[in-house]
Amino acid sequence: MHMNKKRIAASITSLGLALTAGASIVSAADTVNYQASADYSTIQGTNQWQYEKLSGTTYSKLTYQTGASRWDNGGTYPWITANAQHPGNDADSVRTWIAPANGTITITGAVEKGSADGDGILATIKKDDTTLWSQKVQSTTGVTPSGVSKIAVQKGTAIHFIVNRVGSISFDHTLWNPAIAFTPAADVPDDHSLSIVEFGAVANDGKDDYAAVNAAITAARAQGKDVYVPAGTFQLSDIINVNSVTLKGAGKDKSILTSTNPERGSIDLTGTSPALRDLKHEYATVVPRGNGENEKNSITVRSATNFTIDQVLVNKASTAGILVKESTGGTITNNTVQNTNADGIHMTGGSSGITVQSNLVQHVGDDTIAVVSYGTDLDAAGRPEATHNIRILNNDVGYDSGARGITVVGGHDVWIESNSIQRTQMAGIYIATEGKYQTQPVNNITVNNNTLDSTAQKPTGGHAEMLVYGGYSANTNDIVIDNITFTGNTSRNATKFPAGVWGSAKVGNVTFINTTIINAPYPEKYKFENGIVTWEGTKVFPK
Repeated sequence: MHMNKKRIAASITSLGLALTAGASIVSAADTVNYQASADYSTIQGTNQWQYEKLSGTTYSKLTYQTGASRWDNGGTYPWITANAQHPGNDADSVRTWIAPANGTITITGAVEKGSADGDGILATIKKDDTTLWSQKVQSTTGVTPSGVSKIAVQKGTAIHFIVNRVGSISFDHTLWNPAIAFTPAADVPDDHSLSIVEFGAVANDGKDDYAAVNAAITAARAQGKDVYVPAGTFQLSDIINVNSVTLKGAGKDKSILTSTNPERGSIDLTGTSPALRDLKHEYATVVPRGNGENEKNSITVRSATNFTIDQVLVNKASTAGILVKESTGGTITNNTVQNTNADGIHMTGGSSGITVQSNLVQHVGDDTIAVVSYGTDLDAAGRPEATHNIRILNNDVGYDSGARGITVVGGHDVWIESNSIQRTQMAGIYIATEGKYQTQPVNNITVNNNTLDSTAQKPTGGHAEMLVYGGYSANTNDIVIDNITFTGNTSRNATKFPAGVWGSAKVGNVTFINTTIINAPYPEKYKFENGIVTWEGTKVFPK
């Protein structure tokens, strides 16, 4: 067995990525060179090489024959030597290299027949189950594989060099001594992704990458692939539309998209199953909220179905962090939203079937998480269409945000459960109709097992920590808020009343069960001036 001297270690301290290749170690900056003949061994797996046969879709190991100095199938075909392969009648000859870590590879080495006789062989290079190159070889003139440069691999990726018979196996002795130049890199796209770098984006160069990102999205949609944003900062000069594809990064602390136009910087999710994952989106600068134009959001979900926003860091926006309108079916999970001029997460326009779970929302300019049904939200027939079937679960919100915590201002069938809400200017949980926006009625809201701490801090705000407020009714005889149930919630360090129900519009049934109050400022636990209110099993209003 020969050792490739280029594989000898650089300093382990350089960049910190150590890889084992045979008995040697390389740093992340090194390219490691593997070659079939130089690395040939009597032991499977040495220097990342394996010696196999392929029957149908099943790979199995060959055995080493000491006398013949080759790997074969129990003394017969197929076989593999240091620089040659021969297929069998029932199985292909396969030399396999296994990637020791994430990185990229370039493959070289021509294929040629050992003899010009016979009907030729079929030479194929596969990455796992994907064919990278395949060609019939019939002569002793070398054929160089094409399209096998800068191939992304992950740790454990298998590169198969396959020799298959065409007809007869006579004269199918094939000379093939492939070489692999492996460059380790922790941040590479998977097989289902197109990197924005392939379309001209350059990390950290301070130049606009808008065209490259758009081109990658277009190509990915056509090919049924994802779009990958590698580590680094990339700049966007305008809105990008993630239409029916996934845009994903290497992590929300690594892959950064920076919008340079504070008036037009939204990442829009549209179409079927769009997704945004594992990256950070921020604005270089922001402008005042103004009329709340959606072009100034960080993320806007527009008329999408089955969307996903997961493990995204939203930092700064002229308006909302994440706004969802006229969309159905989706998840907003494990994100951080901070430093926006408007709401952190806002759902409206008749959106439905959405789960908002395990997000951190902090220091936003308005409500942290809001469900809103405006009077102008209409279906195709012109009828009012409320936002509904929303689950708001296990979120951690507040942290000196500018208005309320979790709100439902128009809408029905909303579950607010197991959230932590702290340090908001107005109510921690707010169920209401409002005249400013002539919002739609509210019905069937379940508020369970939430913890509120130091909410409603604004001295002139007049809010309770948990507030039901009838602020608007299109018809004064209508009950506009009904079937509101608070169960198992904890109020800690209330600034005013832990619970309240009031307002001029008619409120129906509101129930509080198993409420824990810690360190309230007044002897009174609540202030009820509207509705049919039950407190711990007793009807307390009207008296």
